[in-house]
Amino acid sequence: MAKQAEDNRRKNRAKLWYNIAKRIAIVAAVLAGILSVLMIVNYLQTKSVDPMNSKAIAQLMTQLQENPSDTALKEQIRALDLLARKAYFIYQWQIRTGSYLLFAFVLILLLALKYMSSLQPRLPDLSKSPEPDEARENKFISRKYILFGGLGLFILAFILGIISQTDLKNIGIVKTKGGQGAAVFPSIEEIRNNWPGFRGPEGIGVAYHTDVPPEWDGPSGQNILWKTPIPHPGYNSPIIWAKRIFLSGADRRTQIVYCVDADSGEILWQKELNDIPGSPERRPNVTEDTGYAAPTMTTDGQRIFVLFATGDIACLDFEGNRIWAKNLGMPDNHYGHGSSLITYRDLVIIQFDQNTGGRLLALKTLTGDLAYDQPRDVEISWASPILVNTGSRTELILNSNPFVMSHDPQTGQELWRVRCMQGEIGPSPAYAAGMVYVVNDYARLAAIRLGETPDVVWEYIDDLSEVSSPLATNDLVIMAASYGAVTCFDKKTGERLWIQDFSEGFYSSPVLVGDSVYLMDVSGVIYVFKAEREFRLISQHELGERAVTIPAFMHNRIYIRGEKNLFCIGD
Repeated sequence: MAKQAEDNRRKNRAKLWYNIAKRIAIVAAVLAGILSVLMIVNYLQTKSVDPMNSKAIAQLMTQLQENPSDTALKEQIRALDLLARKAYFIYQWQIRTGSYLLFAFVLILLLALKYMSSLQPRLPDLSKSPEPDEARENKFISRKYILFGGLGLFILAFILGIISQTDLKNIGIVKTKGGQGAAVFPSIEEIRNNWPGFRGPEGIGVAYHTDVPPEWDGPSGQNILWKTPIPHPGYNSPIIWAKRIFLSGADRRTQIVYCVDADSGEILWQKELNDIPGSPERRPNVTEDTGYAAPTMTTDGQRIFVLFATGDIACLDFEGNRIWAKNLGMPDNHYGHGSSLITYRDLVIIQFDQNTGGRLLALKTLTGDLAYDQPRDVEISWASPILVNTGSRTELILNSNPFVMSHDPQTGQELWRVRCMQGEIGPSPAYAAGMVYVVNDYARLAAIRLGETPDVVWEYIDDLSEVSSPLATNDLVIMAASYGAVTCFDKKTGERLWIQDFSEGFYSSPVLVGDSVYLMDVSGVIYVFKAEREFRLISQHELGERAVTIPAFMHNRIYIRGEKNLFCIGD
């Protein structure tokens, strides 16, 4: 009697715990199912949101190119950009957190089922009549569908969670060598608020800091805030992020990167880069007007990137610590390598067109690992790539012989090509409002209209540039030649509006600053004239030494690298 009572108590306890485990399993299964559906929907939503290619932002950027001094428009772009990026990373965080919760719910479900199984009787209950075969088979099939359906849903959601976490590591927040969290790439607004590469933001020669001094004179020191000697030569232009200026220098013995304080002109640090793996033992032969440090550096706001005529490329942090360095192979050209670097998201991109054929290279900014190496059936060039947002996508556009080509900057895939160039290409492309402009001496100035099938809509064959890149403004195209002629065209029709001759030639490229164009000749004289359909010279200013680089416009100042010194011009 006592034994039977004990058995009943044991059965009742087992039944109680079985029911508790069953309820836990049901709750865990329901929560896991709901969470799986939400994660799948959220992942699909995340894939449709790209903060760097927002159509709304792209349209506003096009408007800003038409009116770069519109402060309200800039603030609207900033707000939209920050909102899009914030939403994007919230979606990523939700999927990452959901994957952890899903794993926990599925684990609880499995443990509850395992516990329920341990409480069930091992032998059949003979007091109950067996179920009909058909009912038993239907129940088995139903359970099978539920089991495999739920399992498939859980696995799909969990895989998407893992993929999403990988995307977050590649696109969002990462760890640098210094151990500090840093964004892999800056926002478009941050890029436009700095001067991160050759010809400024996106490489198109448009300045967004437009309140610069109206007067200065290098020989007398008027409005020259500071002048700093740069020990080693280089024809690369200064790049700027916040209050730090970066530039490089090199000769047959050494390669150096300099960091200069924007306020004082003090050289904060200099870093020699002479022990890069794979670097050639002997320096290549280069011409005097190219040198060993012609490519302009670039930055993503966290790191700086430098390339020399040896093919050595390196990444440093803002304190001068080397993050990575490698050799791309010594460029095969007869002047020395001149193409400048540009960054896109988490990639640093190099136009590597040489005598042995063209290549478009992209390296991961964090590691230097090769992201892609796209062969290009073009000949040697010294031009640099530009990045443009056409309103529907971002394109990397390159001027080369014989093709002007567009690539997807993320994958290197060719998007389109137009055959219109010849010769040894020096000038980089210009872009404004759906039109690309390319030029080379002994070839032509060509206007290419983008669309489903890009084509040349007009061309011009006189007074062409061989080094200086063209500038596209609201409704004009301006081109400067190495023998001193500056020509202005209607950008839509190609009509020549005016031509002006100067006593010295131009290697530097024109920069649009508000409604004025700043253009420096090889003697270091800057001419300021209105971007208008008739030539109207506003002023001219002497630097006091020869210069062939591109002036940088930031902090309501102008920074210019001369032949021997770095100048800061300001009130």
